[in-house]
Amino acid sequence: MFQIYSHYQPIVSLAHRRVVGYEALLRAQNLSGEICSPLDAFAAAQTQGCIEKFDRGCLINHLNKFSNLHTEDKWLFVNLNSATVNPTNLRSKLVLHQLTKRGFSPHNLVLEILEDAAKNTQQLKEFVDYYRELGFLIAIDDFGTGHSNFDRIWELKPNIVKLDRSMLFNARNNSSRQRWLTRCIALLRETGAVITLEGVENQDDALLALDSDADLAQGYFFAKPSAKGEHDQAWLFNELHMLHHRSLYDQTEKQRSHTHKKLALKHMLLEASKAIAQGIEFKLATNELLQHPAVERIYLLNSEGIQIVESLTPEHYTPHTPKIYAPLSRSDGALWARRAYFRNAMEHPEQVQISTPYIGLPNANLNITFSKAIYRTFSSEKNVVCVDIDAQFLNE
Repeated sequence: MFQIYSHYQPIVSLAHRRVVGYEALLRAQNLSGEICSPLDAFAAAQTQGCIEKFDRGCLINHLNKFSNLHTEDKWLFVNLNSATVNPTNLRSKLVLHQLTKRGFSPHNLVLEILEDAAKNTQQLKEFVDYYRELGFLIAIDDFGTGHSNFDRIWELKPNIVKLDRSMLFNARNNSSRQRWLTRCIALLRETGAVITLEGVENQDDALLALDSDADLAQGYFFAKPSAKGEHDQAWLFNELHMLHHRSLYDQTEKQRSHTHKKLALKHMLLEASKAIAQGIEFKLATNELLQHPAVERIYLLNSEGIQIVESLTPEHYTPHTPKIYAPLSRSDGALWARRAYFRNAMEHPEQVQISTPYIGLPNANLNITFSKAIYRTFSSEKNVVCVDIDAQFLNE
């Protein structure tokens, strides 16, 4: 039906700066010698009712060629076709026999499964658990496409999660998506999985992979698929060494810029807090802060976290979509006691607190809140002054 070949693409550990595994990729030709895509080859096998046999043939071919690469300390990642992933097609004896025959152990083999390979989560879990108990590693492939969800990852507990290349592509030159990529990786790592980022095509992608804290990376920047899994280890080691330093330098410079901007805002908030504590009218005391281009709103909370004045907004600030969020526009009386910027200010009244970026109300913009607890000079009342700024200001 088809002549099949195996190509191998290196998978790199960003921290170790070396190749730690290879993904086996199918190359196929039909009887006329024409090159066919893997999807077409499997579709033809499905039509002819021999997809499980074809999938076994691909696996055996991948193992045969891999044994010639002298990679005893490397992982081999093999894709399992979705149609073959079910508890009635466990074929462990075949796989174990083929591994033993070539001097490999189950822990050398990573079985890549699409997250939606089986409609029935329980059946997929049985399949995964069966192979994991035999010592195989399990990878969930192409996470981030289709109907991907974290619930299934928690259920399956894979050893490795491979993020689809679209997640990296969408994060290029998009700070919001870059933050989401980093948070997504952090969340997935909570399941105990090692995270692989696919689609690294250039140096900027490699830097993004480092900055997002991915463990492993794969893509044309490091090496293209080839029959022998060829790559330049000396270049790889030196390139990643340089990229680590560049990433650290960029982060240090960004942090320095952030610190400078934060210090200026902290000083302005301290001055405003002193004025409010001494009884100066709220708007007058915060006038200088209201002129700052990053400030979106200023408000005052009582000791219970209840907003006691309507938010002050600077004249230069125009919400992007005021009508959409009109029901949330009035905030006097709102209770913000659960917000960390309030709790931290109450616990450490001598310090200005700075929150992490969050989606703020009323306009769903990404905000950072500066907060400072104050004691009214002429009463025992304790308040917290809060200043919301556009988080993007720190990166400009």
